[in-house]
Amino acid sequence: MNPERKRLVLESWQSVAADHDLIAATFYERLFEIDPHARELFARTNMADQRVKVITMLSEIVSNLDDLDQLIPSIGALGRRHRTYGVHDSDYDRVREALLGAIGRALGDGLTREVRSAWEEAYALTAGVMRRASGASESSAPD
Repeated sequence: MNPERKRLVLESWQSVAADHDLIAATFYERLFEIDPHARELFARTNMADQRVKVITMLSEIVSNLDDLDQLIPSIGALGRRHRTYGVHDSDYDRVREALLGAIGRALGDGLTREVRSAWEEAYALTAGVMRRASGASESSAPD
């Protein structure tokens, strides 16, 4: 990612800091709407705690876009954990849709074409590392 795109992601994330829990709630609501099966993966999960985890991870990703040596091992570990949860390669596309929708809802008019493109690039980086680390792109069963 170039410095301008990193700045757009960071500034937009900071601009909705007060809405981070709402973003996480909206993300899961949309994910379960897109993929009802995903709800089963969280059947025994305390969703308030899960929202904190997803916001913590998103904040770590956003704040470390300039430090890939720090970010990539963390995201790789996340990808390996998600493999054990039953996440498949195709799930990453649904997560992208749900996440960008939740961020867009929080940003409102602040979700310009440039900001959305920057978030899409940040997600592509993250999902790519997670997929490679989990082996999802080579070994997942088709849905």
